Amino acid sequence: MSQTPDPAAVGQQLASRREELDLTQEALARRIGISAPTVSVTERGHTKIRVSKRSAWEGALGLKAGTISRAYRDGSPLELADPAEQQSSEPYADMTDRLERTAWEMPLAIEQRKLIIDMLREAKARGAEGRRSA
Repeated sequence: MSQTPDPAAVGQQLASRREELDLTQEALARRIGISAPTVSVTERGHTKIRVSKRSAWEGALGLKAGTISRAYRDGSPLELADPAEQQSSEPYADMTDRLERTAWEMPLAIEQRKLIIDMLREAKARGAEGRRSA
């Protein structure tokens, strides 16, 4: 039976990457849609990142999809995303909108997630227009 990797080791890697990007914990928290204290306790290894938030962390830190899960599972080092896969500094999705956040956190290529979010926004706009004309 293999030993579960130490969350503190993953947290140290996350903190190092954040510092490489010259981000404060507060700036990273805003990008992800969480609180700065959550970033702090995660970087210190006191908690693991919820599965539903891992893609947001990966996007905000320019990491390859799934790398945080691999690090927690088997101690793999965090991998940087390929430049073509890198997302902008801010998520494309409105992280306060439940449907957009869900679409953004899907394990899909960024362009596919953007397409789904664009469709959600179109549907929402059509629905709003229909309510105004009624």
